[in-house]
Formats: sequence, C-alpha cells, structure tokens
Amino acid sequence: MNLGALTEAWLRTIKPLLKTHPLQLGVKVKLNNSASVMAPGALVANVVRQSGISWSERPIRVLLLGSDPLIRFDKSKWASLAGDFLGAPGAVEILYTLDENADSEFSKLATALNLPACSSLTHEEVINNGSSKVDLAIWVHPAAESADEGEALNTSTAMALAVKQGVPVYSASFNEVDLHTQNFLIQHHAVKLQPIGGTIARGAPSINRYGISTFGLGVEGGWGAILAKVEPAQQLGDPGEAALVRTAMRLVCAEGALHTSWTLGQRINGVAFNRIIPLGLLGNMAIDPSTGHVFQKNEDSRDLRVIGHLWDSELKQMPSSKRELLLWACRIKLAFQTALPKEDARRKEAIASLEQGFNDGIVEAAVALARCYESSKADGSDVTASHWQSKAGARHPLSSYGLAYEALGAGDSAAVERYLRIAVAFGYPIAMTDLGKMLCGSEREDEGLALLNEAGSRKDPEANYELGELSAKGGDLQRALNFLRLAWTYGHAEAAALARQVADYMLQQGIGKRSLIKREAKEIAAFQKKLDSRLVANAS
Repeated sequence: MNLGALTEAWLRTIKPLLKTHPLQLGVKVKLNNSASVMAPGALVANVVRQSGISWSERPIRVLLLGSDPLIRFDKSKWASLAGDFLGAPGAVEILYTLDENADSEFSKLATALNLPACSSLTHEEVINNGSSKVDLAIWVHPAAESADEGEALNTSTAMALAVKQGVPVYSASFNEVDLHTQNFLIQHHAVKLQPIGGTIARGAPSINRYGISTFGLGVEGGWGAILAKVEPAQQLGDPGEAALVRTAMRLVCAEGALHTSWTLGQRINGVAFNRIIPLGLLGNMAIDPSTGHVFQKNEDSRDLRVIGHLWDSELKQMPSSKRELLLWACRIKLAFQTALPKEDARRKEAIASLEQGFNDGIVEAAVALARCYESSKADGSDVTASHWQSKAGARHPLSSYGLAYEALGAGDSAAVERYLRIAVAFGYPIAMTDLGKMLCGSEREDEGLALLNEAGSRKDPEANYELGELSAKGGDLQRALNFLRLAWTYGHAEAAALARQVADYMLQQGIGKRSLIKREAKEIAAFQKKLDSRLVANAS
C-alpha cells in the first residue's frame, strides 16, 4: 500500500460525514488534495511500527521536530491519525515544539472528525527533560545547514534527545543527498542518520511508501521520502567538510532550490544525441566526467550549456559514492557559481553564507564571490570582485586565472604569465590555452603549440579553434575541420563560421571526399541555425 491507496481507504471511511456535512467543511475533499494531510499521520505510523515500541499499556508520545508546514497545520491534528493507521485509534499522542494556529483548508474537517490537537513542549523543556515526556521523536526534513534560528533549535533538540537522553530519534529526508548533507553537519556530535534497514533502495524499509513524490526526483525523492535513525558514528566528522557542505547547501537554498531536473550523480541522457552523457551535480549544474566540461541548464531554452572546464587535479578526484560525490559537487558548485540570487533578501543571505564559508577556510567561497561580483553590473562590483580574487589568491586555479587577467589590465606581462602558469600547474585547460596563445606570439612558439595541443586534447573549444585556424593557414584543411568540429560542437560560434568557410572552399576546389565534406557543411549549418535561434531567445 502507498499513500494514494491509504488515502482512498480513508476517504471511504469518512464518506458518510462528507455526504451529511458538505457545506460546513469548507473544502471539497478529493484524493488529489487530501493525500497531503494523510502524509504526516502515515509517516508517524510507519516510523512507530518500525521502531518496535509497544503502545499496549499507554499511548506512544511522539515529538515532531521541524518546520515543515504539513506537520504544523491544524495543530498537528492530522498526525494523530497515526493510531488509526496502526489499527489502534488513540495509540499515538502527538507533541510539537510550537503552540501556534496555522489552519489549513482542511481545518474544519479536522474539527468535524474530532481529531485531537497536539500537546506543546518548548525546546527548553525537551532539551532539559525530554526523556520523561517523549518516547520517540521524528525529525521531519532536517536542515542543519540552515542559518535560521528555528532550524538550529530543531537540530540542538534532536541531538540532545538522541545523544544525552537516549530517546529514539528518527528522521525523514527529502532524498539521499539531503540525508548525506545532514550527516556531514551532525557528525561532530559523533552520530549519523542511518537509513532504516541499512540501505537506500527501492522497496527497502528506509523508503517511505507513504511520502509524497516530487516530480523529477525519482521514486526515492519527495516529502518524507527517506527514513533514518540517529545512531552512533564511528568517528567525528571533519570540520572542513562540514563547512564546505554547509556553505554550498546554504547557497542552493538561497537560490530557492528550484532546479530538480536531475539528482546528484544521475546520468543525463539526450545531450548531443548521447555523444555526451553528463552526470547531474547540485542545482542546475552537471559535468561530463570524460572531459571535465561543466554544464548549466538554461531554464528558458531547457538546454545544457558549457559554463566552464574542470582542471585535472579536481577531475581525477571525482568519486563514485553518493556521499563523497556530494562533497566533491559542493566544491564544483562554489567554484563555478557566477551569479547571486536577484531577490534582495536571498542575495544578502547568499553573500553572508559565502563570506562565512571563507572565514571557515573554504577558498572556493572566495572564488564564488569574486566570480559573482565580476559578472554583476552594480557600481563597485569590479572592486569587490578584485578584493575576493586576492583573498583566494594563487590557492585555486580559477582565482589564479582571474589574477592573471587583472595583471593583464595593469600591463604586467610577467605577472600574467606567472599566474597563468600557476593555473596550468593545476591542469586548468583554459589557462593552458591562453598561455599557449600568448607564447605562440613570441619566440617560445613551440611551448605555446604544446600547451594548445594539451588543452585541445582535453576538449577545450578555444584551443581547438586556435589549432584549427593554424591548420587552415598551413593548408591542412581536413585537419582544420577536425579541430574546428571539436570546438563548434561545444558552442564555439567563431569555430563554426571558420569551419563553414573551410568546408565551402574545399567543396569549391574539389578537395577531400565530397560526400563527407557536404555532410560536414550541413551539420555546421544546422548548428549555426540553432545558435542563431538561441541568440534571438536570449535577446528577447
């Protein structure tokens, strides 16, 4: 049975009431709008059943922790249905840490059904003496990464119950990434959220069949999706890892967490006719693990666009486990962040989170601030960008690259080369290309060509454009087309224009195999048409 089937069964039991009191209820009760009020009670019943705690002698006192609206509406009356779902009405007493009136559209129905309101306990009461008042706690959608004081209190209360008072504390997370996020942030308490049954897999006890699925998140994603229990951890967490995850996830939250097109680590099919199969990262970012190209989904056109290129030292560290991939993806999220939220409050929240992250030792936070201010049109943004660029210094390839261009603006060619070489040492392809172009215009042309070939082998579009242009000038037109294809297939407009010229010339002069050159010209034209439509869409 799932939440839909449970809701249908419940609706059948209250059908007589709905027939006799249709006007007084204030809402038309249907399957699609009533499942949400069933979810809290079903969640509580599921956790209580799996906890093994007996309700034969007295009701089980269940404390709900969290700020999720579904557990707060109507004084948590709907969660009291847990006893009914267990086949023992009244077997569960609901407690909550807020005494508030937050009516839902179903509040009159809750009153008509005589559902009991929750009893309230303050956080202080629970922290000081929770074991005498609470038998079991359910932490609904933990948010230990949040800067909100209420969420911090929820975390403190959950830890006090589990660590100091021995009260069983369970959690319900949105998805696996959410679960791992919380674990990074609570491990300094020497505890972890252990999925019920030990694994996260379809049909496992950790998957809440009575949750509310969210479009795009898959079977294990949505409201109350993954169930876990606070258990002792073998070792304390790393403060640096916790700071990194907290900084990145606060940024994701400040952005509104709107992007749910894929889950972390999910293979994204259908990109470039599956010639490229990126893996989903955080937010709307993705990566091609074979090349290191970082993509971002354009929310208007719905296509993926290359926004950067990962450096060798980072790409080689890309992990496979979901937990370690989250940590890695947090670094990528920060490093390639180029815009702050437009809404004033969210923008301030994002800036504060990034500044705190840098103070906690996260150099990528300074990189993010530098790049965001660099792309801003606000007065003084260039000065602020330079400030954060300097804060990151030569510790990161992207800040080293940025410092190289600051030096270029100042006319300091020695500093330009020095900073580019630092970025090259990280294996940053774009720095290889720029340094290569710089050296090709000097007596060190051989080194410059070697750098361009290094970057080109890593699929840097600009490097392959340069190599294509050099090949065309040298008369090797087929080789030029090969290089240029590696550039324009990643969106390089100038490479497409040059490739079109080369292909047309080859057709006019009868150079190469005509059928292959005609097909190349046709594919280039199709790309240019797509690029033109994209430019029109962006302009509008």
